[in-house]
Amino acid sequence: MRRFWVALLWIVASLISVALIINQLGSAIDVFQLADPTGSFGIYFYVGGLAANLAVILITVCVLLPGSSSNFRLGFAAVAFLPSLLEAAATAPCFLSARPGALCGVGFIVVSYASIPVVILAVIGFVATSELRSVKAAGIAAAAVFLGSAAVAQALLAPSEPDQCRKFVEVTKRSNCLRVFAKRNNDEEICRAIEFRSTRFTCLRELAVEKRQPQLCEEIGDTAAIAVYESPATYFRDVCFQNLAYAMHDRSQCAKVEDKPLRASCEANNP
Repeated sequence: MRRFWVALLWIVASLISVALIINQLGSAIDVFQLADPTGSFGIYFYVGGLAANLAVILITVCVLLPGSSSNFRLGFAAVAFLPSLLEAAATAPCFLSARPGALCGVGFIVVSYASIPVVILAVIGFVATSELRSVKAAGIAAAAVFLGSAAVAQALLAPSEPDQCRKFVEVTKRSNCLRVFAKRNNDEEICRAIEFRSTRFTCLRELAVEKRQPQLCEEIGDTAAIAVYESPATYFRDVCFQNLAYAMHDRSQCAKVEDKPLRASCEANNP
């Protein structure tokens, strides 16, 4: 009976991993297409999360093999499965509440972010300590297939030049793609071609700091009216000058910050 409940928990954890893979696959594809706005976070969270969830499924298959329970260190399996259950618990408020709060998914992100290395290391320990050669071979093969698939996806999906970013239908994806090339090539002209204003402003800020060029901060502005829900250009410009002041250790850049509390903070941290 005990083995039944343990096996049931493993199956539940595996089903949660399958659901997460389905839910996040599109975001992982965006990472390879350079269309994800979160940069290195997206690589870690979506691609690393994909690896961790696939690893949970691999362990489930291994531990449910008939007569296999004595050939594994089940402690590693338990460590690998626990985060999946915690992720499900963290997302429960978003589905159980009639009016979920705007931050109901934060717990899931925190748990997932922290659990990725834990799960991967637990799976490595599980495979390495297994007494079955077939499990070790399966673990090595799964790792090789995943890394090979990631390399192929990168080669096939990632644009090789800025003009290829225009293939995206969504303006946000086009803009995020161009931002990647602007940073990669240190080319502010690519920033200027970005359609989505907040992404364009962020791109100009990043290059202003990277190239130590205050005039790029000065370019941050609107030539037309903006929607009421959007942050004003002065906010982005102020942050640009503040970041530039920190990067250049130049207190004079703080004087260009219009927001008084932000300017005071800038000057206090650049004596």
